[in-house]
Order: sequence, then C-alpha cells, then structure tokens
Amino acid sequence: MPTAVAATSAAVAAPEKSKPLTLVDLKAAGEKVYAANCVACHQGSGKGMPPTFPALSGSKVVLGPVEGQINILLNGKPGTAMASFARLSDFEIAAVMTYTKNSWDNNTGKFVQPDDIKAKRKS
Repeated sequence: MPTAVAATSAAVAAPEKSKPLTLVDLKAAGEKVYAANCVACHQGSGKGMPPTFPALSGSKVVLGPVEGQINILLNGKPGTAMASFARLSDFEIAAVMTYTKNSWDNNTGKFVQPDDIKAKRKS
C-alpha cells in the first residue's frame, strides 16, 4: 500500500486566455494532472484503496459542492494522507476537479473554471 507521497506536477499548460474553457478541454487536461498527481493513491479506476485512500468515484466530496473539493485540494485533509495540492496552478486544479467530476461513475456534466480556484485562494 503506498504511503502519503510528495506529489509531483507535470505542469499542464493553460490554454490562451481568449479561448473559453470547455468541459472537454478541462477534462483532457485534468486526466494528465490526475495521472501525475493522484493516480498513485486514488487509482486509475477512481476506486482508491480504502480506508487510507478513499474512492473518488461516487465520492460525496467530488459530487458535492465545488467549494468543498477546492478546499481539500488547496489545504489537504488533516488527519489523513491527503496532502495539499496548493502548488498546482489554478488551471491544473480546475482541470483535475473537472476530470474527477466527469470520470468513472461521476457523470455530472459540471466543470470548474480556474477563476473559481483563484477566488478561493484569495478568500
């Protein structure tokens, strides 16, 4: 079973500001961010390795309000193996959130914009 790992980022470049970010764009970028930062614990299937690494497929956090997932990604979750991913860019966090909200059994059709992450960082 993996232990909490210092995540590495394979920086995913944000598209030009003038181009609107679609669910398809964000999900494709998010898949790369997930592979580089999340897959070791939460697995490619999104099923995780409970109880240490919870499933993201069907997760109340992933399927719930955006603010809760942003908070966990920016701050980690005390008392668990979930580390902060605040070092990722606003685009990378928005992309990986969009990926998790629309992968496996999570077919929400929802996507997160980098400005949502930026606003939460400032609050």
